[in-house]
Amino acid sequence: MTLSYRIVSLQLAVTLAAAALFLFWDVSQALAALAGGLVAVAPAALFAWRASVERSARRLLLHGVLKFLLSRVLLALAMILLKPQAAGFFTTFIAVQLMYVIGPVVYADSVPN
Repeated sequence: MTLSYRIVSLQLAVTLAAAALFLFWDVSQALAALAGGLVAVAPAALFAWRASVERSARRLLLHGVLKFLLSRVLLALAMILLKPQAAGFFTTFIAVQLMYVIGPVVYADSVPN
């Protein structure tokens, strides 16, 4: 499994763990945590899939830009349509984003060069 897929898996695990922890606080916070995590994980998963099959640097850069835009669109849609609890949503969203930094450290020895 490539590093990008491992990071997405880690992001999904963090999302589920955060939602489980927020469930002790309130169900609406747990649902907000799920929404915040999925807003971050969905574009990352799409990019990981495209990065695994794309060989053109130009197209890969385009997919990176599209990932950024999709993240912002999903964030806006979640805010407008779901009106999630801020604590659960943003805490999980930020924690999932931090996996881009933590993931390569966690998987440094297990991914071949």
